[in-house]
Amino acid sequence: MEKKNIFIISYNNLPIDFWNAHLDYENARLWLWKSSEHAINNLSKVFPEIVVIDGYWAKESISPCLIQVLDKKFIPKIFCISPKIESDSKLISIDRRLNISSFNNEVIKKINELIKPSKKVNQMISRTA
Repeated sequence: MEKKNIFIISYNNLPIDFWNAHLDYENARLWLWKSSEHAINNLSKVFPEIVVIDGYWAKESISPCLIQVLDKKFIPKIFCISPKIESDSKLISIDRRLNISSFNNEVIKKINELIKPSKKVNQMISRTA
């Protein structure tokens, strides 16, 4: 199985060790950015399968970053992690790639399932192929 490219934009300045403790890093290549501007400029160099915008303790609005990430149509899944939803609810309804959540076990489970799909999903895919 090829490793998935996971692109994390952390307004929290959390270290890579934090993400390695929560994500299935054995099946992923993690890129961690603490500057949203540098992150946005590098999205098209990495072509990530998943982007996580960690705005949990952000001192600035994460909305401009989220909008720029949503503009990149090549990104299949986008997770915005925040205790308060700054994003306009229209964003949720117009873009199925977006998952807005607080940091909890459910969102970590969703991300890890995308990184390493369960055997049931792989078996269903091979049967339909």
